[in-house]
Amino acid sequence: MTLLSRTPSQTAAVRTLLELKKGSKGALDEFIWQNQEHFYCVAFIATLEPDIAEQITISAFQAAIAAIRQINPKEFNQDYVHEWLMGLIVDATAAYHAQTSPMPAGSITDPTVDGSSQMDWETTVILGTQRVKRCISSLPEEQKKVFILRHQLGLSLTQIAVVLNVHQDNVMAWLHRARVQVVKCLGRG
Repeated sequence: MTLLSRTPSQTAAVRTLLELKKGSKGALDEFIWQNQEHFYCVAFIATLEPDIAEQITISAFQAAIAAIRQINPKEFNQDYVHEWLMGLIVDATAAYHAQTSPMPAGSITDPTVDGSSQMDWETTVILGTQRVKRCISSLPEEQKKVFILRHQLGLSLTQIAVVLNVHQDNVMAWLHRARVQVVKCLGRG
């Protein structure tokens, strides 16, 4: 597992979008190839249903193709493209949740109780990926989902709340707890 970073592949994504805007068929194939895993991961985490995740992924790609002609090419930079793409899959999962399951009215975790509203994640982990994966896999399910959506897929807290169909305070608390547990696990070795 690698944590999200701005890489040459994201520069390639900008080039692909520019070619796609020009109508290149090859660029369409490349665009789908570059983004299908991220889209599907978000959709699967949101639903835990492979068939539904596939349909949400397709919806996000359809929205992307429809919207690509409206985007000003001067806006195409790495940060804009990433935010735009993640927004598409978040919107598709939000539409799914709106149709199937409104946000549950339940208890909301108070992030001020455990300090998660004040937590910054700036710890650099220079450890083997297997060890990091083991620590992440040991997290409770909701913490694992939030951690992956935030640190591997690069979604914002608001986007994660939409994808998981939970209140943003829960996301902040779960993320804080996940970070604390990962740091403790890494410290134990």
